[in-house]
Amino acid sequence: MGETSIEQMRISTSNVHSRWNMYFAIATPLLIASIVLLSKLGWYQRFALVILLGLPTLVFLLFVDPYSSEHAATASKSGYRGWCFAALSVVCLVAAAAINPSVVFMQFIVVPQLFIAFTYWPSLGVVTLMNCGFIGVAWMQSAVLYSGDITDAVVESVASVFFSGMIGIANDHLVEVNTHNIQLIERLQSQQEVIGHLSHEEGIAAERQRMAGEMHDTIAQSLTSMLALSRAALDEMEDDQDHELAAKHLRMISTIAKESLDDTRALIANSTPVALQKSGLRDALNRTLANTQLSGGIAYTLHVDEHLPVLPLALQVAVLRVVQEAATNIQKHSRAHHVNVELKRVPGDQGGQERLCLCIEDDGIGFDASTISEEQASTTGHGYGFIDMRRRVEGLSGRFSYSSSIGEGTHLLAVFPLQPESSVMVNGVAAA
Repeated sequence: MGETSIEQMRISTSNVHSRWNMYFAIATPLLIASIVLLSKLGWYQRFALVILLGLPTLVFLLFVDPYSSEHAATASKSGYRGWCFAALSVVCLVAAAAINPSVVFMQFIVVPQLFIAFTYWPSLGVVTLMNCGFIGVAWMQSAVLYSGDITDAVVESVASVFFSGMIGIANDHLVEVNTHNIQLIERLQSQQEVIGHLSHEEGIAAERQRMAGEMHDTIAQSLTSMLALSRAALDEMEDDQDHELAAKHLRMISTIAKESLDDTRALIANSTPVALQKSGLRDALNRTLANTQLSGGIAYTLHVDEHLPVLPLALQVAVLRVVQEAATNIQKHSRAHHVNVELKRVPGDQGGQERLCLCIEDDGIGFDASTISEEQASTTGHGYGFIDMRRRVEGLSGRFSYSSSIGEGTHLLAVFPLQPESSVMVNGVAAA
């Protein structure tokens, strides 16, 4: 956007200069022809007028305008070329006025050229010097300008300088506005580049955080389960207790390893969790809790409302990840014997939007929730699971809370807003 706008403004400025140059190229010969043809001078005087009046415009078009810059810091926008052009213009027009006083009309052409070649005050100074030259010529010749006396020459010159100043102010204002607009667009473009860079960095950080959460919810939890099962199987085989149970644990390790590999591939592809790809949400939850029971010896109860609406995939993933995280925390820290998971639909208050409630309770040792600060809740080992679960729930405009006390177990609650249902789920499968 910025580059395009700046380029358009530069093209617009170039078009304005092109139109001025076209005006100079057409008006100069026409005005010279009018002055020469209407005067009663000898041929050599007329020839001198043609040279004197045409030379400044020719020099301006060929050597001044192509090298002028609106951003020049000096008085002359084209450097020494501008000063040469100013001196040439004053000398030529004052000399031409000595031949024919009517050449004062050439100021309609030379004055705009001066304001293009110089900044405001230097160009106005050159115009003033030129008109002083006209007055000097009129005084020395005691000549008549337009059938008047020297007073008329002074009045006309003062008026010419005044109106030249008015024209110059307007031209300078347009240049300033154009330059200011270009600077603003360049500043905006620079800010947009900074914002784009910051957004890119923020996106990278968010993606890293997402990947860390996904790995924590999938691979880390699977490895934890595999570690517990492998230890149990190793103890059973070493103590010669129950080889059949050990074999069952080994098969479970193989299954979890396969799912972890699939989850890793899905994570790389940013796809749906394998557990949801193979079956519905209910079966995925049941399989997660069954792994916890086998690896940690924690019994579970799962209740999924049979009349749930079809849940968006993002919501299903969030529910599954929260249950996986909770199951891992319970296995690691709670010393619980039983966990109860309930997923149900709750009507909105006073006809409001329906909600999906996920309740997870265990009968473990619990902890004093009032002693855990937000900083502690965001650290690995004690509360990382809570902060990660809250992030997932709030990412879907939901609400997450937990409560616990020593010896009373832990209760987790995640509440998600539900869209108006178009169909329902029976045992985790969509039905019309």
